Amino acid sequence: MKNVRIEHLQVHLGATRSQSSSRPGPDAAAYIEDISATDLDVSGMRQGFLQISVLGVGKADAESVYGDDGIPTLRNFKFTNVRVVDVPVLVDAVNIHPKKPLDGFVLANVTGTAKKGIALGNIRNAHFSGIKVTGIEGPMFSTVNVTGTGIVDAVAIAQPVDGSRVQLEPVPAPATPYQLH
Repeated sequence: MKNVRIEHLQVHLGATRSQSSSRPGPDAAAYIEDISATDLDVSGMRQGFLQISVLGVGKADAESVYGDDGIPTLRNFKFTNVRVVDVPVLVDAVNIHPKKPLDGFVLANVTGTAKKGIALGNIRNAHFSGIKVTGIEGPMFSTVNVTGTGIVDAVAIAQPVDGSRVQLEPVPAPATPYQLH
């Protein structure tokens, strides 16, 4: 997925989610890059405004992509001028593989109400500005392995003991390679 532009959108009772589970083939790598959305009105989202989840991809079936090529490359996600109303989570972007962190994430000029803030993991070059969301219970930012600007008073995310949000290793190659027929 590349060069996606979303403008002037009203989202009600849905989800804004980036989750890769595609199988690009044995000689190609998956990527999601240059995604931008501006002027969004969001309400009634059951799972929150934005989720980015790519852990465990590349192993959907017998034609899985093995090794680091099975981990999608993520680049340049930009969300600006967003108005949220009573979303349970503003951003959940923790399920990103540490070997291929999201490079370039912008969240700017976001207003409204949400219950939980922004959770980030394995992101480089993140930039936040103009985040004016009220009703947040707990910290606005929770992070692990994140660099960038505008992240204020972030709380470190500890590795959970229950196995959720575990940073998975790529799928190992089989002992006997697949044969095309």
